[in-house]
Amino acid sequence: MRPFDIRNINRLNSFEWSKCNNDGRSSYWRDWVCKTYGGEFKQEMVNKTLMWKWDVPVGEMAKWIFTDENGVEHRIYNFKGFCKEHGLDDARMYDTYTGKRKSHKGWKASRIYGVEGRKNPKDFGRELPPPARS
Repeated sequence: MRPFDIRNINRLNSFEWSKCNNDGRSSYWRDWVCKTYGGEFKQEMVNKTLMWKWDVPVGEMAKWIFTDENGVEHRIYNFKGFCKEHGLDDARMYDTYTGKRKSHKGWKASRIYGVEGRKNPKDFGRELPPPARS
């Protein structure tokens, strides 16, 4: 299957746009995009046709996602502020993010750039998860 590139989600007739607008499972894909990348879909009228458009408020897309010692995922938009708020050393947390450390005070990097298992920004948007069977 072709890689899913979130940057094309609002480009008319792109693979990503088609998955969220014309596909028989479009509601699944819209839910998946919102769960994975944040934001929400809004309906807009374009050329007398009602279409879904993805909208992410500025700064809402998480760049880092860490898991605490209890296994709860935290989406991080302001890295230094988050570390200060939770009493964490930002340099050691960054080392955890890059893979130099396994964890810092029980915190582990679980998902990066909004895609599971990605530690490298170049891997952004590679494979799609299999659609859930219903």
